[in-house]
Amino acid sequence: MKSAPGIWLKRILEKGAGGIDRDVIIFAFFLLLSFIFWYLNSLGKIIESDLKYPVRYINLPKERVLSGDLPSRLELFLKGPGYSVLKLRLSGSRAPLILDISTINYRRVPGTSTLSYYFLSSGLIPTLKNQLRTECEIVSLRPDTLFFTFDRIIAKAVPVIPDLEILTEKQYSVKGNIQVDPDSVILTGPKHIIDTVESVKTRFKRLAGIDETITRSLLLKTSKEYSSSVKKVMVTIPVEQFTEAEFRVPVKILNSPDSIDVKIFPDEVTIRCQVAVSDYNQFKERPFDVVLDLSKVNLNSNDKIPVEIPNVPPFVNSLRVTPTKVDFLIEKRSK
Repeated sequence: MKSAPGIWLKRILEKGAGGIDRDVIIFAFFLLLSFIFWYLNSLGKIIESDLKYPVRYINLPKERVLSGDLPSRLELFLKGPGYSVLKLRLSGSRAPLILDISTINYRRVPGTSTLSYYFLSSGLIPTLKNQLRTECEIVSLRPDTLFFTFDRIIAKAVPVIPDLEILTEKQYSVKGNIQVDPDSVILTGPKHIIDTVESVKTRFKRLAGIDETITRSLLLKTSKEYSSSVKKVMVTIPVEQFTEAEFRVPVKILNSPDSIDVKIFPDEVTIRCQVAVSDYNQFKERPFDVVLDLSKVNLNSNDKIPVEIPNVPPFVNSLRVTPTKVDFLIEKRSK
């Protein structure tokens, strides 16, 4: 029976006989074969190699968290049999080495006001070798010194902001404030992170075709840097039918100087707005004031003067004034 390499070589020679030099193919085959035998032989010899191995840190002090980046991989400089090095290379991307912070002799970085520490990586060699269970010797590690900072774990209450796009049906609109329950949440995490968070938003939600008050459960936007006391909130959106109102209002002149008379053109404006059907009667009982405050106006200018509405009821939406500015004429008063 012919050996597998012999059959393989014969097939290559048959395929390559038409255009490839048989001597070149034979030479390449035996070169490859010799390399394989050399490599297998070298696996039993003592070699030196470096290997980046994943690590994981456990058992931090209570109410403390790592602030800053300890390396997720350490570079190990190894010396040992080639087959042991090869085995480590093949397994080095799977199970990480465990570094127990509570057993490490770390020291405070001199002259720092923060909780900054360091330790020499050479002190980890016995622990790492025991976990690796290898014949290889760990000659050294890189980096040779590891720096890190502890931060306090704190809790803080922040408001919840609903992130919504609300599209109501025609002649309907949101009336009043959107209600959130709970309206605030407790965030827990590193102090340097929590101190920067002023609010938490819900995940974006688009609501279309709304013609009544609705309540929805919305998830909060999450972060890996801190935890939240709740994961979702109930959001109530008050929606009511609105009607459009239109009326004319005279413009009141305020703070007119004693020495002049100011006449304006036009002397009344048109107001258009939307108001909820349930508030319409209340709306008619609260007249608008449209004023022109001359203390805020440069009367030496030829520009038109903008009018103001100081007492807009809170239940009024989409307020529009026509015109928004008026012309004026100054006349001196006779003594």
